[in-house]
Amino acid sequence: MNTHKTREDKNITIVLEILKDQAEGNVENALQKMTPDYLMTWVEKRGEELFPHTGTDFADEMRKLYRTYDYRFDVKNITGADDAVMVELIETVADKKTGKTWCTPLVLVFEMEDGRVKTGRHYLDPTLSRQELLLEEIEKAFPRTSTKMIIG
Repeated sequence: MNTHKTREDKNITIVLEILKDQAEGNVENALQKMTPDYLMTWVEKRGEELFPHTGTDFADEMRKLYRTYDYRFDVKNITGADDAVMVELIETVADKKTGKTWCTPLVLVFEMEDGRVKTGRHYLDPTLSRQELLLEEIEKAFPRTSTKMIIG
């Protein structure tokens, strides 16, 4: 049996660890797995802004998000390559102040550089994201796909 981990396996592990860090609210651990110039882009239009992305102080943005929301990720599919990881999941977000919880199906694409995440793209249907759907409703999009793991 080959126990040697490929770069693809290592990249997948890094991405899963970042999701775990997010679910646990551990910003500092997540930041260690990202390049200093990390950039996330949302593939959508928000108001007049096409393809919004993180600002110049991503660490501060993460700290604010982690204080405001609790996260859970139901990973449906994940695959890795030498320089990228794609993960399909259901993201559950709970607002700590209002107590509201909603779910969104999405796909994340992470580009890797030297064992760290350099960029990410966040693909979702913004109309679904804004409907505050429940996990049971989103699961209908996955009639033949089981959850591979739950993080959070």
